[in-house]
Amino acid sequence: HLVKVINAPVSSNCDLVDLYSSVHDVGMIQFLVNAWSKWEAMGPDWDSDCCQPGWKGNGPPPLVPCHAAFRRDGIERVSSNVMGAFGYYCTDSLTPIVESLVTELQEDASIICEAVNLALLRNSVVYAATTHPGHHSNFDNFGGYCYLNNAALCARLMQKRLDDAAGNRRVAIIDIDYHCGNGTASIFYRVPDVFFTSIHCDPEIEYPFNAGYEDQIGEGAGKGSTLHIPLAPGATWEDYKPALEKAMNAIMEFDVGGLVVSMGLDTYEGDSVSVRKGGFKLRGNDYVELGKTMGSYMKDNFIPTVFVQEGGYKMDVVGEAAADVLGGFSEGTMKG
Repeated sequence: HLVKVINAPVSSNCDLVDLYSSVHDVGMIQFLVNAWSKWEAMGPDWDSDCCQPGWKGNGPPPLVPCHAAFRRDGIERVSSNVMGAFGYYCTDSLTPIVESLVTELQEDASIICEAVNLALLRNSVVYAATTHPGHHSNFDNFGGYCYLNNAALCARLMQKRLDDAAGNRRVAIIDIDYHCGNGTASIFYRVPDVFFTSIHCDPEIEYPFNAGYEDQIGEGAGKGSTLHIPLAPGATWEDYKPALEKAMNAIMEFDVGGLVVSMGLDTYEGDSVSVRKGGFKLRGNDYVELGKTMGSYMKDNFIPTVFVQEGGYKMDVVGEAAADVLGGFSEGTMKG
């Protein structure tokens, strides 16, 4: 099965509101589209509390939140002031608004659209190498370096294409990032036809802390369609493989027509973001074996698959690790 890498946009003119409204609040998307121009218009005397600390560049400084709203308090609503709206939608101070953001998000959306088209048209494996991760963005919040949820969009676009072809519209998402894909889990938590599973560090120890527990299995019509598999810090491939097999068995039982892999590579030993609280200890050939294990479940019934890039910050090895997962996956699908 063809492994196609999509790392350059077909177009950067995607309508973000039209595309992402199936998985995100329209108000949040519009905020992301318009935030920079509103921030720029406030200059040159920008509020220093909302300026990225240490900014030395020319022009407006990147915008960061200077407060957080009581999101569970019904008395609060979105401010028309860009600084207020940022605090309403964003969950941290690590995910700034920068001048190039909208173009980058449009390019990422184009990459996702093309990846889905190729995967389903050619019954193949496609790697969507987006600029930004997305799995920490839920319906109406973003953070954790994530703005719009590319894996969630990928699943919804797959479902639309499968509907058009009168195929099986059930889709699964497996998140193999070191951090729980809490945004993706939230978006599909009450949805019966998208199965979500995440293998990640114990949320009692690691970001995002408040989601990713084993007893969080979905609600309402989506009860049973979420599977969280938290692991202890220091997990090796010997610890990780049984968790991966558990997740893949659950996906096969769900009987899906499409698969999305949120491919975070911050599971690598020594990753700078993960190691602060312990990290995992996958390395080298472990990523070949990871891909082969996943692919082996498709020897007799291949499922069109899109790998979507999430985290991974050990830049001297992340490219090789990505290639190893994809190559291993393709090898694992081969019969014999």
